[in-house]
Amino acid sequence: MRGDSGNGRAGAVLAGVLALSMLAGPVTAKEEFSGHFQLNGDIVPLAEDGIHDPENEAINVLQSPAEAMLDFPRDEWGIIDWVKTLNAGLIAPRTGLTGMERMHTVDFDVIFRNTASMPYVRFPHKPHTQWLTCKNCHPSIFIPQRGANPVTMAAIMSGEYCGVCHGKVAFPPYECKRCHREPREDTGLRY
Repeated sequence: MRGDSGNGRAGAVLAGVLALSMLAGPVTAKEEFSGHFQLNGDIVPLAEDGIHDPENEAINVLQSPAEAMLDFPRDEWGIIDWVKTLNAGLIAPRTGLTGMERMHTVDFDVIFRNTASMPYVRFPHKPHTQWLTCKNCHPSIFIPQRGANPVTMAAIMSGEYCGVCHGKVAFPPYECKRCHREPREDTGLRY
């Protein structure tokens, strides 16, 4: 049995990772997401975070992310729900470098059916295009053509496709039901 519908080797790797994790015993949500940037609990000064330039004088006036995001809505795992945060007006992303660019929000969904025996995935364009332009994803991450993107969980976990953002600046791909929530047309076992 394959772990995905198109790449047997990647599916076998993912199945092996899942099997090893099951042998280790139950893992709590806190343990599973302990390395996620929003949940690790460590508040690192900006000058020491490895992201900001400690030599730049602006380091003394920047607000820390922990302080800035303190009251943002969170999901059941404690991870910031960016869509709720945006819809509540708690953030107002710039439209581009100058802030004068125009956004083109699109409201249509794409259903991914290449999900082995998992429920299908509904990709909603609207919450993504409310603060990202099409150029952020197309064509460098996703080719905008049906069937042109061999998306697998192994690729996502390796930081490709959805994994470019999810697990870094958006909720991690370990929250299966956030994406895999569309009922399958067939309910039989797949071999």
